Amino acid sequence: MIDVWFVDLENATVPPPTPGETARAVRLATSEQQRQYLKTHGALRAILGSMTEARLEFARLEKGKPYLPLAPHIRFNLARSHERAVIAVSKEVEVGVDIERIRPIPNFVAVAERFFPPDEGTPADETDFFRRWTRIEALLKARGVGLYGAGALIDGEWTVQELNVGEGYIGAVAGAGEGQIIRLHAFGTDE
Repeated sequence: MIDVWFVDLENATVPPPTPGETARAVRLATSEQQRQYLKTHGALRAILGSMTEARLEFARLEKGKPYLPLAPHIRFNLARSHERAVIAVSKEVEVGVDIERIRPIPNFVAVAERFFPPDEGTPADETDFFRRWTRIEALLKARGVGLYGAGALIDGEWTVQELNVGEGYIGAVAGAGEGQIIRLHAFGTDE
């Protein structure tokens, strides 16, 4: 089972940032990016804290995917784009998630040729490009390789589902194994 939270970065109430998050946020280009980063990571900590009593110490795998050494059975991933974020969490199942705001990309065919697996084909327009991109990136993030794995065929059995993340955005979640159940949540609401 994979749980996916949608986070409205403009209105979400999150715990205060950790010193490490604040230090990383100041390296971002704009104050708006810093705010979005801190809100996304605050939401992540709130969600993970509700799933484990272990101290939330983060570490990174070789290609950069974060994990919790003190709660290694919890797998998670996050993505943000402008004022929206998505966070996927599972127990024992590798997960990846992506969200993109649909926007003009004049060279989307060239980008697809460079980063899409050979069996993916050519996208028809920007919306189709982002639909495919989010599915591919969610898979790559679930595998723990991120864009390092771009262009390669993706092997194994996976569940990939598009996410309805609101008008003007496209998202996707991926989890190891076929037939994973995906549960959707809105961060900050009682369910």
